[in-house]
Amino acid sequence: MALATQPSEATDRAATVRSPGSSLLEPHTLQKISKMELVARQVMDGYVQGMHKSPHVGFALDFAQHRQYVPGDDVKRIDWRVYAKADRYYIKQYEVTTNLRCSIVLDASGSMKYQGATDPLSKFRFGQFVAACLAYIVLHQQDSAGLITFDTKIRSFIPTKSTPSQLMRILRTLDTTHAENETGIAPILHEIAERIDRRGLVVIISDLFEDPDKLMEAMHHLRHKRHEVILLQVMANDELEFPFRKWSQFENLELPTDKIRLDPALMRAIYLENLKKHQEALRIGLAKQHVSHLLLNTSQPFDEVLMTYLAQRMGRK
Repeated sequence: MALATQPSEATDRAATVRSPGSSLLEPHTLQKISKMELVARQVMDGYVQGMHKSPHVGFALDFAQHRQYVPGDDVKRIDWRVYAKADRYYIKQYEVTTNLRCSIVLDASGSMKYQGATDPLSKFRFGQFVAACLAYIVLHQQDSAGLITFDTKIRSFIPTKSTPSQLMRILRTLDTTHAENETGIAPILHEIAERIDRRGLVVIISDLFEDPDKLMEAMHHLRHKRHEVILLQVMANDELEFPFRKWSQFENLELPTDKIRLDPALMRAIYLENLKKHQEALRIGLAKQHVSHLLLNTSQPFDEVLMTYLAQRMGRK
């Protein structure tokens, strides 16, 4: 449940969109992205071997075709099932696919509408910018990007592609998606694990208001499907520090009728302790699943926190 001191403070104060996609990649945003591209490329290369599909046929991930065996071929590549049917030797050929497939998953549930009193963006708008930047970087480097948005259901599913029109399709979807309704992160991630038919990089942007144990089961499912996973946890500064002092009304943004009025001073220590336990459970569980995790504070410029993360990732290579 997200924080909200008053209903008026729980609204999404994102800028009005002039046309679909236009507000997410304006010139000043592209200028920020350009500083990230080189580092991003080096980091993403850590997930794949190279940037492009190899023109030759060799050992790799994706099956291409059969061809008849000729002397000198590696007998280990003979397909004995085909031999049993055709009474001839055939070997399997594989296509070396090193193009990155990046599926960007954005939480569009009601809790993402929250915007802290001093934050320039709501969590959802912050997530939209991060998703747009990642899509731009991936596609600009001739890799494939896709977008999935969800609340209690998958609301949009754009499969990964590297076509020229893909970026605008993603931007239009981002700009016409609104944060609302309840959420079910873990069940949705299980569904996503089954629907993404080829392994790749899955970047999840969410506030992660989910039971850590259920979330770890979903992470295990994605990892079992051989996906690399990055979790970008977006939270407002108020949610991290609980700075409220006066009696306030707190509202569940996913269930607007769920409200409570209390003295924040009496709850601050309890809230922060519970938050600490939640974050520690995430840290330990995600480390065991070999899932990268970054906490993004919406009070900070999105490009700075992304650049810091990318630099850290590059340093670990």
